[in-house]
This record gives sequence, structure tokens and C-alpha cells, in this order.
Amino acid sequence: MRHIRKGQEPPSLVQYRQETGATYDGLPQEAKNEIREQLAREQGYLCCYCMKRITPDLQGMKIEHWAPQGDPSTRHRQLDWKNLLGACKGNEGAPWRDQHCDTRKGDAHLTLNPTEPSCELRVRYLPDGTIKSDEQALDADITETLNLNHARLTNNRKAVLDALVDAMHRKYSDKPWPEAILKRKIEALQQFNAEGKLEEYCQVMIYWLRKRLGILAHAGRV
Repeated sequence: MRHIRKGQEPPSLVQYRQETGATYDGLPQEAKNEIREQLAREQGYLCCYCMKRITPDLQGMKIEHWAPQGDPSTRHRQLDWKNLLGACKGNEGAPWRDQHCDTRKGDAHLTLNPTEPSCELRVRYLPDGTIKSDEQALDADITETLNLNHARLTNNRKAVLDALVDAMHRKYSDKPWPEAILKRKIEALQQFNAEGKLEEYCQVMIYWLRKRLGILAHAGRV
């Protein structure tokens, strides 16, 4: 999970929200399309939860309400731009055990919001691709509510991390990995490319590289 910086909301959402009795279900399709486009762009075309690639269309992503619109206590946020995120389809239509992200979450409440900067500091990525948290409620969000440790997602994250480690080993062999290179790699992974995209599962690599830098710093080498 990576920190999502919310940008400017689409004009069509602002305009519709001013209408009397405006609801999310009543949003014109054109406005929903514009919302998908904007969400995908500000997230680097990655799912807000699992970080797999999304595309701004009905087949490629869902508009997620972090505070559930189906819960009467948070329904007032159904048109709140800061409450809207772009999520993958999460194996929609598959058995419940294979669903993940928004599809699995439904109207459940989550402990952690991807729009909060602290989200990157409260989760850990293990070498086998598993996501964990030392906070019990957040760990339950990860493993149960969002099912982010589904085998396919875990394998994908492990493959990304293994490829990074293998590339570094091939380049530097048994030599120490230069701190400057690690820092530049982190910076590159945080940047949107020419198409406005981030690398899939980029936060897994960023976490590992930051951890590597932390080990070097602790050893007095940074």
C-alpha cells in the first residue's frame, strides 16, 4: 500500500454535488468516467490497495469509497472526492475466498486510509511477498477484509522483489551496494513515467530498498 496524494477533483463531480438530492448512484455516466480517469492518473494507474495495474474503464477498475457509502453513518461522504479511490476489480465474480481489495471489502470499515502518509510506515513486506502489520486491527484489514495476501498477489509481489534483488546482485556481485544507487532507485520508483504510470507493486521495492538503507545507516555507512 502506498500513500496516495489526492489532487483536484473533476469539475463534473463539483457541479453534480451542488444539485439537490445528489447521490453517487445518480451520478451521470460521463461524470463517473471523468472520476475514473482522474483517480487512475493520481494513483499512477495502480490499485489503491494491492498496487496492481488498473485502467480507467468499467473493465479495468472500480470507484472505491474508503468510508462505505452503504453505511448510513458514512453515507454523507459518498460524493466526497477525498473519500474516492481507484481500486482493481479484485476477482469480482469469483468465490469470496479469492476476492480481494474493494470487491472483498464491500461496506466494511478499514483501519488505515491510503491517503494518509502514515500508511507506508505501518505495513511490512516480507521476502515471500506477504504483507504484515504489527497493529492487530490493521493486520486484520490486510489479511481478512482486503485479502491482500491472496496467493496471486503474494506471488506477484515476491516476483517483483526477486527481480530487483537479482538485478542488483548481477550488477554488483559481491560488492557492497552503493548507497547513492539505492537512493536513486527509490526516487525513480516514486516517479510517474512519461505515460503517468508507476511500476506495479512499486512500494514493495521501495520498502525493501529503504530497509537496506536503514541497515547501512545503522552500520554507520550512510
